[in-house]
Amino acid sequence: MTAEVGILNANGVVLAADSALTMGNSEQMKIFNSGNKIFSLGPSHSVAMMMFGNVQFMGIPWEIIVTGFHQKIGARPLDSVWDYCTEFFNYLESVDEIYSSIYTEVLIIGYAENVCNILENTTYIPSPGTFTLADYQKAVEDKIPALLKESEKMKSITKKAPIKVFADRYGEKLDEVFKELFDTVFLGLNLYDKFKSDLYKLVRNYVYSDSYYPDTYSGLVIAGFGFDELFPSIYQYDISGVVDRVIKKRLTVRQIVLNDFAEDRCSSAIVPFAQQDMVHTVINGIAPDLEADLGELLRATLEKLISELTEKKLLNESDAPEINKLKATLIESGLNAFDNMKQERHLTPVLMTIDSMPKEELALIAETLVNITSFKGKISFAMETVGGPIDVLLITKGDGPVWVKRKNYFNPDINRLR
Repeated sequence: MTAEVGILNANGVVLAADSALTMGNSEQMKIFNSGNKIFSLGPSHSVAMMMFGNVQFMGIPWEIIVTGFHQKIGARPLDSVWDYCTEFFNYLESVDEIYSSIYTEVLIIGYAENVCNILENTTYIPSPGTFTLADYQKAVEDKIPALLKESEKMKSITKKAPIKVFADRYGEKLDEVFKELFDTVFLGLNLYDKFKSDLYKLVRNYVYSDSYYPDTYSGLVIAGFGFDELFPSIYQYDISGVVDRVIKKRLTVRQIVLNDFAEDRCSSAIVPFAQQDMVHTVINGIAPDLEADLGELLRATLEKLISELTEKKLLNESDAPEINKLKATLIESGLNAFDNMKQERHLTPVLMTIDSMPKEELALIAETLVNITSFKGKISFAMETVGGPIDVLLITKGDGPVWVKRKNYFNPDINRLR
């Protein structure tokens, strides 16, 4: 994981990122605190890119890809940040090295491992008494067809490969992934043999889906000013890999500073990426997980109230349908009232302050938000996946990209030309 923040108003946009790079998995993990995640396109372009998640794309480090893009577009600035997004993906499609059969296989295996995690975490109701493996297996048997049916409804980024072709290409590797799960967790290859073809189809559908992304995707942020733009903007994409020579990507964040506000337009914005919980806590006044618990607590409290009133004969069981409707209405109105309170007391005042904040202060706020996320890791039992020096890049219309803070892998005193 990592912690990154983008803050923008009419004065400019600032990007801040920690330096932690996490490699491996939950069983074997290595963390380096020297990673570069923000890349300026140089003084002639008032645009920068920021990465999180997977540090490579189809086996190629993102830093190399961004450097190649910088060389491709040259010194002439593009008209808008959207043009930079378009040209970047045009360039990425032209890089022959991304069309790698080896890393396509790695991509497929990653999707299969995601399916394994979903199946392994299947919930079930055990039989009265002690745990039985049959209960767990039965729950998994019911879950696989349900997942497959749901995946068939997903929109595809391109025409799906026939399942026979997909199985011929990747079946052997998929068997290795799934057999290990069914051998060690579900304790029975017969169950796997029964659902093998369904699992092949499920992985294929997820790979081609425009909405399903595995945990190993990359996040790409493109932010700044185009040559013809008076105000800044931020775009963020999730990028999974290459499927049949099509780059699997989706636009997840679009914030554009304009005087004429609409759904994706604003006067200012704070946009967290990757590990976001502490940023949301600061700007909303409540931790996201605690807010979710609050909704569950409200539901449980009303259900307990109804149950006790019914038990004491203060409510008739025949009134249950009307009572359930009233309960749903109360929960909805209560949560809406809480949202309005959160907006009025926390989010709106924060954004009103950001609206007119000088560019120097924007940089300080962004760095502080990343620091808070890092500090939270130090006082919790979770792995410290946010840390190291914080890089801060400020982009304004007049000065272009300016590093407020930046770590170097070299000594600038003996590398004067840099």
